[in-house]
Amino acid sequence: MTLEKYKRKAVERPPKTTIEGEAGVGKSFFACSAPKPFVINTDDGIDEILLRVPDIMVADAVPVGDNEANAKLYDSIIETLTELAKEKHDRKSIIIDSLDKLETLAHAKVCVEHKLENGIEDLGYGKGFTYARAKIQRVLAGLNYLRDTKDMEPICVCHTQIRTINKPTLEPYDVFTLKLHKAASADIMEWSDAVLFMTFKMIIQKKDTGFGRKDSRAINTGERIILTSGSQGVDCKNRFGLPSEITAEYSEYHNLINESRKAAQ
Repeated sequence: MTLEKYKRKAVERPPKTTIEGEAGVGKSFFACSAPKPFVINTDDGIDEILLRVPDIMVADAVPVGDNEANAKLYDSIIETLTELAKEKHDRKSIIIDSLDKLETLAHAKVCVEHKLENGIEDLGYGKGFTYARAKIQRVLAGLNYLRDTKDMEPICVCHTQIRTINKPTLEPYDVFTLKLHKAASADIMEWSDAVLFMTFKMIIQKKDTGFGRKDSRAINTGERIILTSGSQGVDCKNRFGLPSEITAEYSEYHNLINESRKAAQ
């Protein structure tokens, strides 16, 4: 039958992961726990990681506040991705830390290309954000290429922001989401096989205040956890059927993906 040519076997490739969370929760260490990491460092927090993860390579591209300089830093990221694609090396994972600072560099690149003095809003009608979105998509394309040709695992780190969601059938509600422009955030959600939300586990403590009343307050246990599927309060997802909550360890995350893939065979 002619349709036989459309049959194909599944190919297990490294997952495309985005890890989000508030500052200081451990996102960068999680990402750098991947095997033989190469880090594109845009967030100036790599030194402490280097003390704990010795086998690491780093390309610095930390924003400096000047559009001309930041545009050159964006170009340096593209050059680094090209070098990784062309040269022989032993790196197994490629990390962008962080996406929100990468977006800062993308904005600067657009400002320089279009000679904008006040910011990308000067282009009007959202054109500036469209051009910046294309700059981020170019980086994602580079990550895809390294995954497909070098078998490198791409991991992106991003801070969070609280965004109010308005839907016709629901009351407005707040959600933790990626600290990016809305269109860029949507691109990352689509690109990623998993968008993980790292946070501290909380417990609810109730106290009897008398007269039949009880006060409740959230207590931080200090235990780091990862949420893997979306809820009304967190914008996350995964394509592997992972448990909704896992411990914040890269090794467990990867083991659960492998178990899920074996179960599907």
